[in-house]
Amino acid sequence: MMKQPLDAEAAHEQLLYIRRTLDAAGRLSAVSGRSLAAAGVFALAGVAANAWITGAPWNAGGRTGTALGVWGAVLVLSVGVVLVGMYRKSREMREPIHPPLLRRILWSVCPAIFVGALLTAVALGARSLEWLPVIWLGCYGAAVTSGGLVSVPPIRTMGVCFMLAAAGAAFSPPEALLGWLATGFGWLHLVFGVHIARRYNG
Repeated sequence: MMKQPLDAEAAHEQLLYIRRTLDAAGRLSAVSGRSLAAAGVFALAGVAANAWITGAPWNAGGRTGTALGVWGAVLVLSVGVVLVGMYRKSREMREPIHPPLLRRILWSVCPAIFVGALLTAVALGARSLEWLPVIWLGCYGAAVTSGGLVSVPPIRTMGVCFMLAAAGAAFSPPEALLGWLATGFGWLHLVFGVHIARRYNG
C-alpha cells in the first residue's frame, strides 16, 4: 500500500523545523542578558572597591595584591552567574548546548583568553600594572567578538566596544584606567545585558 505524499504546507513546515533545529545546533542563542547585567554590577562594585583600596589605579604599594584579589573575585562571580544564566535559559528555551557548538565556542574564545592570561602574567612580573586594564579589555573584547560569530548579533557589537575601550585605555593617563574598567566591564555589560534581556526574552 503506497503512502500518501505530503502536501506542500506540511512539507514546508517540516523543512522549517529542520532549519530551526540546525540553526539551534550551530548558534548559541541562550545568552542571558540578565546575567550579563549582573556581571556589570559586580564589575562596578569591583571598581569601587579597587578605588577605595588603592586609589586610581593600584598605586598603594603593598595593597596592590588586595586590589587584584578583588578583580579575581569579580571574575569568579561573573563567570559563575553567566554560566548559570546560560544553562537556565537554554533549559527554558529547550535548546541544549550540543557538543559541536560547545567546541566551536571554546575554539572561538579560548585563544584570546589564553593570550590575556599570558600578558597579565608578564605585566605582573614586570610590575607594569598600568597595562592590565588594556590587556583585560582588549583580550576580553577579542574573545567576545569571536564568540559572537556563533551567538546573537549584540554580542559581537559588545566585543567591538570592549576593544575600543581598550584602545581608549591604552592612550589614557593611569588615573583614568579605573574609569575605563568601569566603562567596559561595568557599563557595557549592563547596557548590552539589558538590551539582550529585552530583545531576546531574558
